Amino acid sequence: MLHSLKRWRDWAMAELRPLTRSGPQLQALYFSYEKAGLTLHGPAIPWNADAVLVEVSVRLAPAHRRKSDFHLRLAEGDAIAPENFRPDEGGDRHRLFFRLATPRRGTAATLCWKDQPLGQITLPILNADEFLSNLRIEMPTIFVRLGDKQVACQTFVTTQAKGFQATAIISSRGASLAPLADLGLKVFFRHERDGICQELLIPLAGSQLQGKQTLVVAAPHKLPRRGGIWTATWQVGDKVLASQRIKAISQRAFHKSLRISDTRFVVADWKGAVTVRRQLPPLVEVSRLGPCFLVSSSEAGMAGICRLCVHAQVPGGIRPPLLEEQETLITDGPTMFAPGTVEVADLGQLAAFDLRLKHRSLGLLPLSPVPSASFNNEGGFKPPAGDYIWTNAADEELTERLNRLMNGR
Repeated sequence: MLHSLKRWRDWAMAELRPLTRSGPQLQALYFSYEKAGLTLHGPAIPWNADAVLVEVSVRLAPAHRRKSDFHLRLAEGDAIAPENFRPDEGGDRHRLFFRLATPRRGTAATLCWKDQPLGQITLPILNADEFLSNLRIEMPTIFVRLGDKQVACQTFVTTQAKGFQATAIISSRGASLAPLADLGLKVFFRHERDGICQELLIPLAGSQLQGKQTLVVAAPHKLPRRGGIWTATWQVGDKVLASQRIKAISQRAFHKSLRISDTRFVVADWKGAVTVRRQLPPLVEVSRLGPCFLVSSSEAGMAGICRLCVHAQVPGGIRPPLLEEQETLITDGPTMFAPGTVEVADLGQLAAFDLRLKHRSLGLLPLSPVPSASFNNEGGFKPPAGDYIWTNAADEELTERLNRLMNGR
């Protein structure tokens, strides 16, 4: 009797093993999600995804190629039938596609064939708080269009701005920017004193929503002609990501802020080589010479255009002759203004180059050499003859000579 039972068991196992080997064999199981008409992949599914897609790759014998034999069972007990079932090109591989609503929280989904589990996949959910906490605004910058130039600045002249825009890089760590399709990215331009506000919604293109980082630009409908402090605030939903201030000033205030930070000489030797020097070289060594003024504004982050001109200062002259005049973009950093050079033969009658803004002199660059003073035994000195125009270059030379004197060199 025992011998007969053993023979029956061996027969049953022999019949079952081929059945198991010929059943569906899971090859791959992965998920994606839909948002704003896009099919996206990522480590997690955003809470506001339009739908979740699960794709399965299985190897099937001809007898098991029935769509109705498969379903996806969620941890909550729901069973989802496949939406599509199609063979791959050639071979016995087939693909199953499931479409389900976005779960409220992370869950597991089990692929079943005739109630027999073939594999399981976890569907992680990214909630709104996690997404917003990983959202960043980087390099927020405000640009003002001055003439044909786009200049990044923090201060501008109200009457000069021809265009105005704020730019930034928005990035998300670990997830795409797709949830912004519902949340909305906005920029608020607000005048601090008067409370005037413009709200701009920044739509993102499909290619931007698919990525984790993108450049965004916002331009107000009307230029901020009103002077004072303006703020550009980047916001998603109720969360403020970044805020930047920009100051609008009058042209008169801009002109009052201008100053000469340093001076140079542009020198052309007899071979035509052009150099820039701090001190006036011997005139016998050069063929042409001109001024170079380094002009800046005391306003932080300034960007403004002014018309500068250089006059030749002639001793005893009633009206200094105009050498050059041109418009120049001035910032809070030194801007080089070098209008050109003149023949050395024409310098004999000139005492200095005078940089002017309209009728106001910003500073002089003297053409006379630095005078020397003679010290006596009692420590006194005889002042040099004539009036010497003191400049930054002369001040630096004096400091250098005093340092050498103190160090015994």
